[in-house]
Amino acid sequence: MPKRQSKISACSLYAIILCKMLDRIANILQRECKLLPENLMLVGVSGGPDSLCLMHALHYLGYPILAMHVNHQLRPEAEAEAQVVKQFSDNLGVGFIATQVDVLMHAQENTTSIEEAARTLRYRSLFEQAKKYGANAVVVGHNADDQVETILMHLLRGSGLAGLRGMEYRTVPNPWSEDIPLLRPLLTIWRSEIQDYIEEHEFEPILDSSNLDISYFRNRIRHELLPILESYNPDIREVLLRMGQSLKDDYSFLQLLTDKAWESALIKQGSGYLAFNKAVLLELPLSVQRYLLRRAIAYHLPGLRDVGFDCIERGLGLLAGDKQNSQTDLIAGLRLIDEGEQFRLATRQADWIGEDFPAIMPGELMKIMPPATQLLKNGWQVEVTEIRIPEVGNHHWDVNLDPFQAWLDVNGLDLPLTIRARKPGDQIKPLGLNGHSMKISDLMINLRLPRQARATWPLVCSGDQVVWVPGYRLSHLVRLRPDTASAIHLLLSRNRAT
Repeated sequence: MPKRQSKISACSLYAIILCKMLDRIANILQRECKLLPENLMLVGVSGGPDSLCLMHALHYLGYPILAMHVNHQLRPEAEAEAQVVKQFSDNLGVGFIATQVDVLMHAQENTTSIEEAARTLRYRSLFEQAKKYGANAVVVGHNADDQVETILMHLLRGSGLAGLRGMEYRTVPNPWSEDIPLLRPLLTIWRSEIQDYIEEHEFEPILDSSNLDISYFRNRIRHELLPILESYNPDIREVLLRMGQSLKDDYSFLQLLTDKAWESALIKQGSGYLAFNKAVLLELPLSVQRYLLRRAIAYHLPGLRDVGFDCIERGLGLLAGDKQNSQTDLIAGLRLIDEGEQFRLATRQADWIGEDFPAIMPGELMKIMPPATQLLKNGWQVEVTEIRIPEVGNHHWDVNLDPFQAWLDVNGLDLPLTIRARKPGDQIKPLGLNGHSMKISDLMINLRLPRQARATWPLVCSGDQVVWVPGYRLSHLVRLRPDTASAIHLLLSRNRAT
């Protein structure tokens, strides 16, 4: 523990109580926050009782700190409050940083609440400055009452264990940094204890008038809901705080199970997508499926809060269904897609088709004459050769058993062949349907070609007629006949050299 700079007078009963409170904070800093004595901390200081108590306690305990005030520009007195915090910092001999953010503009541009916009910009600024000044952690003054209010907020929004456990002492990685932790060492210190500390030291904290505005969700819980709950149980705050601490242990256990599930189920991850083994996912307990899905959403959207019950259940409904190549929109542009043997969670901008499927961009046209190898997008290729029928050997060319190879009667072709993506109205007469036509779009659906690959799937054409859907179907029109003497052989393969 860092060496304390002074001792509080033992003459005061408050002093004895406050010394015990400081001991609790010091233990939390070491045990839960995992701080070392030399770690520099950037402290978010609004000027209210909580942040002044936090800042003074950290300074008293001997930790190196840097104070930072963020002006949200929401109240006329905000500028003066920044000066109050600066003076307090100067009195302690602590470095001070001040910045301001435009909360109203951010809320309007992002269609979010004032509360959420202020929180987002505040933490963003804190972590930007922490990185700039080389701080080892960002520290904020949430107390036990804040924790109780947070638990109730999550309960009313239908949260699971992740929300009902409340805030954590230490969060890293977090939405603002992969390696700088967010610390909350006052989570078991009650607001009344903080007020005693403030009075004992004769500090003059800023009283934020917006804390009385019940148009804010947290303030309604603080000033309206909690007093009603206390009429049923005067100890409701302690009960909820203990519940959160108990659920934290349950949540940690489920996270261990989710870690193992993630390792076994994750097949591939790339720009804007995650792919999971379907069989492995479906073997997992339902609770682990929920947590894995939440983690996958957080992977794409680390700053997103309050992922709702309906969103998760919508995803689980797709996992439990038996309709392949279906998909569902989850949240903020994320889609969960059933691809048969795997599930994929992808953003709208995900660039992942090329890693799995052959592709050609719409409007692009490739001409092929044997012998040749035509490279497609994303590491696939089509090889074309002209052969004599006796050279085919026992390849079952007459029934086209290998969907990645095709033999076409030269006499039925308009050379050179072309490769392109599908166009509206494209049709094919699939081999085996006795010359009946089918729309390419219907064929792709019936064959369960993944939805996201259909628009760029390569089609081999003779003139305007589609004669081969690589990997799937050959046209009846170009089938080999008993009198066929010469054939075009096509082979679709992955070019492993790319």
